Amino acid sequence: MLLSELYSSLRRNGANALVAFFHGRRRRRLLLGDVLCLFSSTGAAATPKPHFMVDYLVDSCGFSPAKAVRDLKHVRSIESPQQPNSVLDFFKRHGFDDTQIKKLVSWHPRCLSLDVEKSLAPKFRALRDLGFSQSDIIHITLSNAYILNLRFDTTLLPKIELWRSLLGSDDVLMKFLKRRLRLLSCNIQKCVLPNLSFLRDCGIPESRISIMLKQHPEIVVLRSASLHALIDRTEGLGIPRHSGMFCWALRALYRVNEANFKAKMEFMRSLGWSESEFLSAFRTTPSILGASKKALQKKMEFWVKEVGCHPSYLAHRPVLLMCSLENRLIPRYRAMEILKSKGLCSDNCNLYTMMCLSEKNFLKNFILRHKEEVPELCEMHASCCNRSGTR
Repeated sequence: MLLSELYSSLRRNGANALVAFFHGRRRRRLLLGDVLCLFSSTGAAATPKPHFMVDYLVDSCGFSPAKAVRDLKHVRSIESPQQPNSVLDFFKRHGFDDTQIKKLVSWHPRCLSLDVEKSLAPKFRALRDLGFSQSDIIHITLSNAYILNLRFDTTLLPKIELWRSLLGSDDVLMKFLKRRLRLLSCNIQKCVLPNLSFLRDCGIPESRISIMLKQHPEIVVLRSASLHALIDRTEGLGIPRHSGMFCWALRALYRVNEANFKAKMEFMRSLGWSESEFLSAFRTTPSILGASKKALQKKMEFWVKEVGCHPSYLAHRPVLLMCSLENRLIPRYRAMEILKSKGLCSDNCNLYTMMCLSEKNFLKNFILRHKEEVPELCEMHASCCNRSGTR
């Protein structure tokens, strides 16, 4: 009621109506919030002018209007286009193309407010001095944009030096940086070093920790609580910490949560394994968790229906389910059948041993040895090698 009266009075008498309207005691008690609502609804309050960086993000960086508005909070402190222009020019001079610059700014819009001479240029020079090429630096920056905000001498350099020593080479370091692993964002003192110390305290030999680092460093950058839980989960499945399979199981379980682990176990039960057989297979070949259901089913059907093996035979030799069906299992089984038909291979030939031989030893012991008696073996093997691209 009060708002409608004030609105009508304003329309009839203009601003002087405000004085008369608030003259009475009752009307002086009108809440300030109601007045603000009135001015908002009538358009009397001025609409703030959009920050120029909204248009800049759209026009110069390829942002959508909605994203530009969302990311304005990161660049609101910028006072003129000269600042972001200098950053974009810097990236172009250092080999970034337009697409890469757009990705970088999209992931890390705050970089537009960085000082080129005091922050970006010294950091890029230091990376070059460490031996990284221009292409390496582009990959590092695109994969780990947050490093642009890190102090080089006190934060970024110690992290690079640590990972160089742990991984053994810049090539390995670059491989993981390109995969956007958070190697350079994690806290060395609170995360990496305590995790490494904990793994050693678990009784895992330094050599195995080194192998795990070079293949799956993401495990070492887990939060300490998560790493402890992962180790407890691995032990709970019957793999002791001193086992040679322990690190491989850690990696497998890191990628497969408990629900998916149970789903894979139920799937293998549908193919003829018992729960205990599945757990036994996992303990000896943890990588079976990463195999697709389709591939496992095709291989199981090959072994059971064509070769005549019982599912339990494979449960005790799960590595046979990890071999390539087209490039190893079928060609070697065909070779064995041909040799048997010629009387050159006994019926007791160990399938497991035959399938697990290296390609070089299989070629020597089963193909080249019988080259004169069974020349078609060489042709079949060569055909398989051509399909797989290996020898």
